[in-house]
Amino acid sequence: MHEIVKVDAIAARHLPNPRTARMANTLDEATDLVSRNIYPHRLSAADARGRDLQCLTSALDLGDCALGYVQYGFNVEIDSGVISECLLVKATISGHGRVTCGDRSVTSAPRSLIMTSMTRATRIIMTTECRHLTARVSRKAVEHRIEEKLGRRLSEPLQFGFEVPSDSDFGRAWHQLLNHICDLSATAPRALAAEDVRKQYSRTLIELLIHAAPHNYSEALERGANQAIPWYVRRARDYMHEHLAELRSIAEIASAVGITPRTLQNGFRQVFNMTPAEYLRDIRVQALHEALLSAAPTHSVTELMQNVGIANFGRYAQYYRDKIGVAPSVTLRRST
Repeated sequence: MHEIVKVDAIAARHLPNPRTARMANTLDEATDLVSRNIYPHRLSAADARGRDLQCLTSALDLGDCALGYVQYGFNVEIDSGVISECLLVKATISGHGRVTCGDRSVTSAPRSLIMTSMTRATRIIMTTECRHLTARVSRKAVEHRIEEKLGRRLSEPLQFGFEVPSDSDFGRAWHQLLNHICDLSATAPRALAAEDVRKQYSRTLIELLIHAAPHNYSEALERGANQAIPWYVRRARDYMHEHLAELRSIAEIASAVGITPRTLQNGFRQVFNMTPAEYLRDIRVQALHEALLSAAPTHSVTELMQNVGIANFGRYAQYYRDKIGVAPSVTLRRST
């Protein structure tokens, strides 16, 4: 049974929404609550057998972002698998634990923020004293915003720095913004009742991530990569997106734009640092990913591949795994 509970002073300052604070006392209850508040996972607590788990959690939905607080009464291990749809930014309020993404592992403590991988499996250990305030950020929203700023599609999977010091510019700004949202939720809840207000905070969190947190597109953004794009490259890019399902050759694109294939190749290399074929492959993989996430139970991976113009199923399955981190069939199973 999910209980409404009283909380101590430390938790009270960091609850994203005090009105959603709940206590869960079994593994199943805690897994259900925290999966909805933060992200689906498997939960184990070896030393809690026969006793109440005492899991306290709270959440606030901001749209493309959400905040979730969690603490447990026992040492627990959380297996989230590959978190491909979103980025988790974990702030440790007190205590310590451990976060592992793929072959990288770091101690979680108040001295730093931890940002999970979107292509490698994540495992989290939280001790009894550990309290986490986690921001869940839509991967699609972040990537779309970076693409808008760069004026091009991303050429490789987005990756943020794994651990960022809390006393860095980004760390200080992130903590202050989350503290502000939690304080506002506690003292002026009607202000956050408006959807537009919540979405504005979500946009602010995403802008802060893009401009202040370290990631593999930081340098391109700093260089002002949103340079003037030649008309024919812009037209070819738009033609690819508009005719994705039926495109069969680069020569077809060049002919539609009215230029030679060589001019198209040179233009794409200059603007996007990739060939037109690589760009087309990248947007097809992204279109497939979006289709898999919204697919009905009756759809198959092959059918969805065909819908975005993919003919070589085996090769694109590998492209998809390289970019997203899991096989297409895994994403489809999760969505249905």
